[in-house]
Amino acid sequence: MEVNLRKVILSDTPLQVHLDDAFFQELDQDEIIGGDVEVTLHVKKGAGEIFHFNYTMKGFAKVLCDRCLDEVSLAVDFSDSVQVAHGDPEDDNGDAIIIPFSQLTYNTDWDMYELISVHFPIQHVHPEGECNPDMISRFSTEEDSENDEF
Repeated sequence: MEVNLRKVILSDTPLQVHLDDAFFQELDQDEIIGGDVEVTLHVKKGAGEIFHFNYTMKGFAKVLCDRCLDEVSLAVDFSDSVQVAHGDPEDDNGDAIIIPFSQLTYNTDWDMYELISVHFPIQHVHPEGECNPDMISRFSTEEDSENDEF
């Protein structure tokens, strides 16, 4: 989603965005395969040329289970923020995303994707007992045959 920085600072109205399967499939990434996430975005202009993008996200995202490789839905429910500043991109200090003064819009797609990704649990797994039983039995068979060799 492209956000016009000049228009946003004149409006106090939050932006509402719906992220669906198509959103995640259009990004050049492999982790999230789909989802249904409602995003509320408040953009506030801070001191100087700093913009505060405050995201609230609720819904779920679909990834592959680390245990059985089937699709699993992970809850998405958090608030987080990103700072974007106009400046010289070579002067990046790590506190904010720096964009050139000539850029009047900012694309939030990667911010939304990355925020969702970093809020996932470390392991992406189904609840106990919900993994694909065929795949789990294959792991057990493989482990048994490895133990027989010792």
